[in-house]
Amino acid sequence: MFKFISILIALIPVVLLLRAVIGRSKVMKRAVADFKRQIDILVWVILLMMAAAIIYSLITLVLSIWR
Repeated sequence: MFKFISILIALIPVVLLLRAVIGRSKVMKRAVADFKRQIDILVWVILLMMAAAIIYSLITLVLSIWR
């Protein structure tokens, strides 16, 4: 486990150097923007599903107390 962490820590400067040297192309910027948008939509869907589950459970609780 420690070897894996040390390899990841050693790769960080290499990745940063390559990003600085190569830069980002327009295609890469667009792909990253699309990916971020898809992740944002996924997060909203998960939050809405959680809200629906909470509302359903509250309604079920109120109806069971009401009877």
